[in-house]
This record gives sequence, structure tokens and C-alpha cells, in this order.
Amino acid sequence: MKGRIALSGLVLVAACASNGAGKNKHASGGDDATFLRADTVQVTSPTNGETVESPFVLTFDAGKNVDHVALAVDGATYGTAEVSDGEMTVTLDDGLHDIDLTGFDAGDSELSSHSLQIRVAAAGSSWVTIQSPSQGDHVYNPVPFVISGSADLADMQIYVDGSSIGSVDADGLLTADIPGEGAAHFVEARGYTSEGRMRASDSITLTVEAGSAPAASGFNAVVLDVLESYPTDGTNQYYWPEDSGWYGTTRDITYRDQVVAEGDPEGRCYCVGLTWEVMMRAFDSVNRSTGGDGTLNGMSVAQLDEFRIDWFVRDLYGDGVVTALESYGLGEQVTSWDDVQPGDFIQFWRNSGSGHSVIFIDWERDTDGNIDGFQYWSTQSSTDGINYNSEYFGSSGSSVDASHFFVARAAMPGDWTGF
Repeated sequence: MKGRIALSGLVLVAACASNGAGKNKHASGGDDATFLRADTVQVTSPTNGETVESPFVLTFDAGKNVDHVALAVDGATYGTAEVSDGEMTVTLDDGLHDIDLTGFDAGDSELSSHSLQIRVAAAGSSWVTIQSPSQGDHVYNPVPFVISGSADLADMQIYVDGSSIGSVDADGLLTADIPGEGAAHFVEARGYTSEGRMRASDSITLTVEAGSAPAASGFNAVVLDVLESYPTDGTNQYYWPEDSGWYGTTRDITYRDQVVAEGDPEGRCYCVGLTWEVMMRAFDSVNRSTGGDGTLNGMSVAQLDEFRIDWFVRDLYGDGVVTALESYGLGEQVTSWDDVQPGDFIQFWRNSGSGHSVIFIDWERDTDGNIDGFQYWSTQSSTDGINYNSEYFGSSGSSVDASHFFVARAAMPGDWTGF
């Protein structure tokens, strides 16, 4: 287990993550569900970053408008399948492969696609994979690294531009501040046996971008006050009806004297609906206390609906709350984990492709004080509706994908910007 140390200009934290997310596989809006809409297609197995033996069975889900799918491997068409099949048998050479499954309607028009990377390895072979970040990613400091490897590897080390930044366990997390913003960096993972022999390696290039430095916002305190007003005894249960026009709120949401979302008669909710409801209730409270004009930065009712759609996530792996708040001048992305504060809004995705909309409460840390997960407030079936919950970063399918952990902070009206 590594603590925070300095090495060749790098500040790093290593952590071993326990997988506490196994009972919380829910998509944005749905518990134990995929991000599935009428036009979407999603690979359900294997998961992103998974290592499999060849041949393997690729399974998928598809929305009602999808008629058939096509699979591409490393940019070349591999095969097609009918939606009713729900699976394809795939044979590939050993190594890393980019997988892309595309859905088409009956007229052969492309509707959507799901991309992921997998490794194929022969039984008993040695391998190591940099699961997060991915090749070519643009990232922010501190950069989270997640590595997976075969069982015979006793040590996995990460090198950045030729310098080791430390060891990380399988399904563990290591974060590092990498100097040299705007430049490409070469990252290599090396796997060693207990005798110190290097048996496997993997490499990527990534670019570190300048991150944001968001100011503290009084809006966060209002968000926390609002969420604490909800009972956590199962009163507001989790409910996700597919193909429904309901917006997932526990109560009616009114804007500009119009009901823009009807609450569930039984007070039920789903995650994006609940976090959006908290945002709207917090705004109402702030508007009253500051003597505002009753509008979110002058938004019309039609614009508010577009704001809601952004919040609810338009695409698989989308950042949801970040796009919504930034597009309408209401807040900004929090790029550094060092800056995340209670009351920030989060959209995250797991390696399985499922995701969740939540409100940040605190970091989960290992025995050395290093971040390995986070506590949040939202609604999910595993907590019988609205409650606090924790999940963890890692390489397994049910673990949170550190590269798709998006944080946004809402600003007070005096700090709103034009749109």
C-alpha cells in the first residue's frame, strides 16, 4: 500500500479498492439496468476493460427501434446479428481489441453505437492492462490509473515517460499529478512475477489538460439542506418504468407558473429525476432568499426542458450534469478530485456501462487515507429508495470507471454567466 509521495515531480496516491458496488448496478435512471432507450444498443458482456478467452460470447441489449446490429473489431466489420439473437460468438487473436457495436433500424439507418476495449488472452497466459485512462484520452490532474492483470503477477508498476510512479494492485486505484500540461505522455504498465521477472506490459499515450479551479459555492449548502429534508426510511422508493414520459420526481416541479414535471402519486423517483428535483428545489430556495426573478438565468420553459434532457444524459457515457450546468451558465465542471465538495452533482459510469446520477457527500478512503471510492446521496433499489450509499473505483464490471466520473458545481445567481 502506497501513501502520498513525491517522485520526479509526480505526486501520487495508491489505493487498493474493495468492490462495494456489486449490488448497485444501475444505469442513469435505472437500477440493475442498462442505458437503454428506443434507439440505443449496448454491449452487456464483456464489460469495458475485461479480459476474455477466445472464442467468447458477446451479449447485447437493444431498444425497440433497433432491428439489427453490426459488430466492428479494430475498425473492420466483423459480423451482424438480429436483435432477437441478443448475442454473437466472437473469435479474436490474443491482445487488445477495440469493439464497436452499432444498431440499425429496419431501413438500415444507423441509430447508435457502443464502443469498448477488451483484451483477449489465452488460458494461463500473463497479461496486464491499463484499464483507465484509455489510449489517447485527455485527462486532468490528478490522473486516476486503474490496472488489471493476470493472477500470476505479484507486482504491477506504472511508468510515466520512463519513470516509475509506483505499484498498484489489481482492481486498485493510483492517482498521480503529472507535470507537463498540454503535452502527450507515454504511460506503461509492467507486470512482474514474485521473482521480479517482467512477464507482461501495456502502454498508452495521454494528454494532461489544464483543469478548472471552481470557487466554493453557497448553492452547495442549500443542496445539502434540501436533500436532508427527504426521509431515508423507504418512504420515497426507487421506481424506473421503461418507455414512460414521467420525469422521475417525487413531487410536481413548477417553473414560470407551469408544472414542468408531475410527481409520482406514491412519491417514488429515479436517480436523474431526483437530483434534478433537488436542483430545482434548491434554486427555488435561493431565488426566494435573493429576491430573484423566478427564472434560471432567464431560461424559458422550453429551454428548461432542454436543460433537463442534458441533465438526464443524452448519450451513453455522457457527463449529464456538467453539460446541463455549463450550457446554461449555471455552474461548471470540477475537474480535480482535490476540489470536490459535499453538495456537488455527479454523473458516473461503471465499467459495465451502467451509470448513476448522485450528489456527492464524502470520499471513501482506505486504511492509509487514500481515496478508493465515494459516498453519495441518491435513490437506488439497493437502499430501498432515497438514501446514502457508497461505491468504489476499480477494474471489475461493477466498479466505477474512474475515467467517467463527472462532477459539476452549481453557482449562486450572482455568478451565473450568459448562454
